[in-house]
Amino acid sequence: MRSDTYLSYEMLEDVMLLPLSKYRTIVERAEILRIGPLVEYAYHHYPDLPGCFQSRLDNPAVTLVLNAFERRGILDTSITARSVEFAKAPQTDEGVETPNWIAFCLRFVDAGIKAGLSKTFAQALVSTLEEMSGNLLEHSKKSSSGLVGYRWCRGEFEYVVVDAGIGVLRSLRQHPDYSFLTDSGEALETALSDGESCHGRDQHRGTGFNKLMFNIARRNSYLRFRSGDHSFSIDGTLPIPLKRIAPCAPFEGFLISVISKSKNVVKKPVDSRSHCPYPAH
Repeated sequence: MRSDTYLSYEMLEDVMLLPLSKYRTIVERAEILRIGPLVEYAYHHYPDLPGCFQSRLDNPAVTLVLNAFERRGILDTSITARSVEFAKAPQTDEGVETPNWIAFCLRFVDAGIKAGLSKTFAQALVSTLEEMSGNLLEHSKKSSSGLVGYRWCRGEFEYVVVDAGIGVLRSLRQHPDYSFLTDSGEALETALSDGESCHGRDQHRGTGFNKLMFNIARRNSYLRFRSGDHSFSIDGTLPIPLKRIAPCAPFEGFLISVISKSKNVVKKPVDSRSHCPYPAH
């Protein structure tokens, strides 16, 4: 399978600046293998869900996104991972103590372990999920739009956290320390630096997040952050982690996507049967 036949971040960056009628046709023809690009495309059209999918409503992953978005989920306290799962992010501080959210986090860890990650690493990843969900509550100004999801297959674990809130640039510019920021790319890079947060500099907030992200990247992982008209990625599947900032079509809110591969995965050509294609992004 060629890389331009499945929905990827590269495809979105290439086509989303085209007129709607042109890029929608391209996206609708693409095979959906990973949930990160699917969710980014969905939230690019956040006010138009489910209309943005049109002919893709029979796809299981699309159905799961829409069910979570429209709160069609039911009480589920099982701890056995599903192959793909989405849920609404906690809407309040108390929401993190609900049986549904606790069980979702346990299934998240189970999915990571089944994908081939160590239990310790899977537990570290769920801690980042919880931290990112907390940041969504604190910073997005639209916590009702928050969505989380994970997907696993043998050798690969993926998760995503997204909202349709004010985005990173507007969040930082609420504080005088960042009034000079005018570019979403610079805002993303700033937000992912130690000691930087919408509470201002040197407030002992945001410390350690940059180190945490690079530690994840070095564990054979690819991370993507998306807000405004830029993306910021860290590709740790390379011998030396590579940072990249790229312009994109405007996007409301904030998206974080992580793809982690187990250490025993050998890079190989894309195979549609595995649902774990390379490249990592």
